[in-house]
Amino acid sequence: MKFIIEFLCIILISMIFVSIDLNNYNGKCIINLENPQKIYAFFIIIIHHIIGTIANIGWIFYSKVILIIFIIIVIIVSIHWMLNGNKCFITQRLNKFCYLPDDHRFPDFFYIIGLKYYDFWNNWACYLFYFFALIYAVYKIFIL
Repeated sequence: MKFIIEFLCIILISMIFVSIDLNNYNGKCIINLENPQKIYAFFIIIIHHIIGTIANIGWIFYSKVILIIFIIIVIIVSIHWMLNGNKCFITQRLNKFCYLPDDHRFPDFFYIIGLKYYDFWNNWACYLFYFFALIYAVYKIFIL
């Protein structure tokens, strides 16, 4: 039961970020697309926000399933970023699909709350955050 409630919280938070994204960042892109492309772009944005929400706040939950999913996503995403020049394939795909510049950022949790506007919040600060969040998630899985 705990997993279902926490998963629904992740979906709700993700949909809030999708709404903010569509109202402030990528909404114009979707409006200008044809119907099948709109559905595809909207689907990409939803999946991207769900992955981003789990990666950014998954460590706060207590369900072992959510914590394991968090650990897997953070490890895969971190390795992917390191191998892809600190760029996300999903963001690159959406930017190309919407004819946006390659450096157009995905409005994730840290971007929306404003942390990515500061110089101290660079790629290494993000990796450091994920490192400590991973340690805490592992602690919660095995100790709590």
